[in-house]
Amino acid sequence: MKDAAEILPRIGFALRLTALPGPSGPPREAVVADGGMSSRTVEDAGGGAVRIVWRGHSLCGAAFAVTAELAPAPGGDGWDYSFRYDGNASGLAVEFIEFPVLTVARTDATELFLPVMCGQVRRPKWGALEPGTVVAETHATGLHFLAALNGADVSWYLDQRGDARLRPNRAVVRNGAEPGTAALAFRYAPEVVAANRVSGALPFGGAIRLFRGDWFAAAGIYRRWAWEQPWTKAAFARPKGRLRDIAIWFWNRGGIGDVEPPVERFAALTGLPAALDWYWWHGIPYDYGYPHFWPPREGAEAFSAAVRRLAAKGVFVQPYVNGISWDKLSPTWETEGTFDAVMEKSGEKPGDCYNAYMPSCFAVMCGDAPRFHARMRDLLRRLRDCGVPGVYLDQIGCCGYRTCWNPDHRHAPGGGTAIVDGYRRMLLDIQADNPGLLLSTEEAPEAYLDLVDSFINLQQNEERMDKPPAPEAETVPAFQAVYHGAIAAYGGYAMIDGIPPRDAAWPDDGRWTEERPWEALYPDQFAFEFARGVAMGMQPTVHQLRMRHFDDPRYAANLAFAVDTAKFYFANRDFLFDGTMCAPGTLDCARRPVDLFVRGIYTRPGEGRAVRRPATPAVLHSVWRAPDGRLAATLCNWTREPQPFALSTPDLTASGTVPARGWMLATP
Repeated sequence: MKDAAEILPRIGFALRLTALPGPSGPPREAVVADGGMSSRTVEDAGGGAVRIVWRGHSLCGAAFAVTAELAPAPGGDGWDYSFRYDGNASGLAVEFIEFPVLTVARTDATELFLPVMCGQVRRPKWGALEPGTVVAETHATGLHFLAALNGADVSWYLDQRGDARLRPNRAVVRNGAEPGTAALAFRYAPEVVAANRVSGALPFGGAIRLFRGDWFAAAGIYRRWAWEQPWTKAAFARPKGRLRDIAIWFWNRGGIGDVEPPVERFAALTGLPAALDWYWWHGIPYDYGYPHFWPPREGAEAFSAAVRRLAAKGVFVQPYVNGISWDKLSPTWETEGTFDAVMEKSGEKPGDCYNAYMPSCFAVMCGDAPRFHARMRDLLRRLRDCGVPGVYLDQIGCCGYRTCWNPDHRHAPGGGTAIVDGYRRMLLDIQADNPGLLLSTEEAPEAYLDLVDSFINLQQNEERMDKPPAPEAETVPAFQAVYHGAIAAYGGYAMIDGIPPRDAAWPDDGRWTEERPWEALYPDQFAFEFARGVAMGMQPTVHQLRMRHFDDPRYAANLAFAVDTAKFYFANRDFLFDGTMCAPGTLDCARRPVDLFVRGIYTRPGEGRAVRRPATPAVLHSVWRAPDGRLAATLCNWTREPQPFALSTPDLTASGTVPARGWMLATP
């Protein structure tokens, strides 16, 4: 599509330099970028590869050199890169590396694929942005590719390739310095050590590709590489056990009397295997006092008996545990937690407060956290003794990628792999302590893909998340497009009655004393939120099933849709659990507005808000290839009227009418 002569001027770099930790006087920092170098040359590296060398810098010295090599990709559609620096005489160490900084052509219609959780398509308002403005900076999670999508024109793709644990990084996109351009980059944080001060390199390579297509085409480029990696092969090879046959999850919160009976009743009503993700079983209030979950709120004996009763009804139970946090206001913080916490470069041990009703502040534990990890191992042994077949370890998959500057820890300061390595050791220790125990975590856990069995995904309910609203940003199932079938995925905020749970251990402050008929005011919300997750390749999930949902006719339609969805998923799990996601193609169907009421567990009275998706496809769909090669499209009509459709994809075409609040399987 383009030759090296066209792309070479588009590639740059940036290094942030910092003083090594210690008593070295006032902090010193500097940014060294390609524009500040004395010279730039392009050399023939043989075999069609080229070597770009930037030399000389006023701070780093005349002998300082930064070298990038680009070798032509086997398919001729781009380049594979590597990066290193040598001769840094500044006395400062490298704190982060941005490379490649790839400047690409864009239009005002250019979209971005960003590795935000399971994937996001962002539609920036380019015309309103000043040159150099940061358009997006992602947290260091999940997938490691990004793309500038130009519709039918040539699009740009950038990734990092290496051991999953080696890439705790951020994706950064800026509006270009020149009109009609954007700059794509990955930022990697190495260990800040003397050995990396004079010379160093990215511990992985990566790819630059040119392609035509959408976010799914970009995911396909990454998938072709990722499927050859050892962690992916190990994840696919892990026995899925009972997880494959789960027809529906219930994300229930509360005591035994609230949580257990409705799940048992649903299982008896349908005869389908179900799973319970049980929050608020623990003695402490939710989002308070971590990691002191034990003992169970109603006692270990009652909790164990409930687990046994659920197991006898075919229900898989996994209780909630936060896997990375220590409450800085708990009595053990000063004697234990503070020693294991992540420390920022400033010396602070940051904390996040999630609980809007009770004082708490959660510090993130480092990978080098012997006290915390010992507590986690002890807690999970106690839970396994209660008979649970699995445990959910919150936040490890999405937050276990930090830098840590704690001088008392055994790892080097700065970035590198210490935190990921430490949590991988903790997971392995837990599995050794509890053979057969299934572990779950949060969101797109690529660095832990070979060690955990399932993950909860919440981004498909994007209206409830703190992110730019559609159409400026839209969640897409890129993680499932790459890794579907390697790990079970579930989750979502779809509530039959629209009423979020509330922990009885919280004070009354913030309690909603009056509830409106949300299921009537927003009659399509449950069906839309519930179906969207399944269409994205996840197991069906109902948030907060209660006994009243079975007996009150107001909830009959939503409950029936949950039953029908569970039956459809279970009957077609050779596609929807085992299958590989195929290109979605083009679906011709009606578009309808859907009104949603945005309210979570910490939304105070009067703070809920209504949002409208004005032109949403009436039929949600995805396309799958079963392991035996069979193809099928799953289609869901979330509206209350039958909906005709016509689907055209590279793999199949289909047309017909999906019944109101119904599912359909279309085959070639």
